[in-house]
Amino acid sequence: MVTGEAGDVKFKIGDQVVHPHHGVGFVAGLEEKQFKPNAARMYYVISIPNTTLWVPVDRSLSGLRKLSLEDELEQCRQVLQDTPQALSAGKELLTSLSVRIKQGKLTAQCEVVRDLTAFGRQKPLYDTLADFQRTILSVLCQEWAAVKGITQAEASYEINDLLTKGS
Repeated sequence: MVTGEAGDVKFKIGDQVVHPHHGVGFVAGLEEKQFKPNAARMYYVISIPNTTLWVPVDRSLSGLRKLSLEDELEQCRQVLQDTPQALSAGKELLTSLSVRIKQGKLTAQCEVVRDLTAFGRQKPLYDTLADFQRTILSVLCQEWAAVKGITQAEASYEINDLLTKGS
C-alpha cells in the first residue's frame, strides 16, 4: 500500500477523491515528478474521466479530498437551503470563492454554489464567474451522484430543487 499526505488527509491508491475544479476520480498512483528545474516532488496521480492530474502530496491547499460519505449530504442539504451570504462584486470575489473551495470541504463547496446562485439571480454572472459557478456546480453534482449512486442529472435536479427552496 502506497500512501502520502496532503494536509491532514492520507490517500492511498484506489481511494475515490474529489478535486474542487476537476471533479470525482481516484488515486491511481504516487510518483516523483519534476515540473520545474531542480524541484522534484512527490505527486498523487489522480485519474479523472478524460484527464490525469498530478497533485503535490505536500500541498494542503489543493482542495483534494476523499469522496464524502452519504451522511454528509444531509448537512449539505441544509447548507443549500440556508440564506445565502451576500457577495460583493469586484475583482477579489473570484479569489475569495476559490479560497473557500480549496478548504477541501463539501460544505464549503455547497456554500459557494448557494451564494453564487443567489448572486446570479440578482445580477447576471460575467464570463469568468459564470464559468467558475458552472464548474463548481458540476463537481458538486458529480460527487452527489457518486455518493448516492444516482445519475448526475438526478443529482443536478435534487441540488437545484434545494437551492430553489432556500431562495
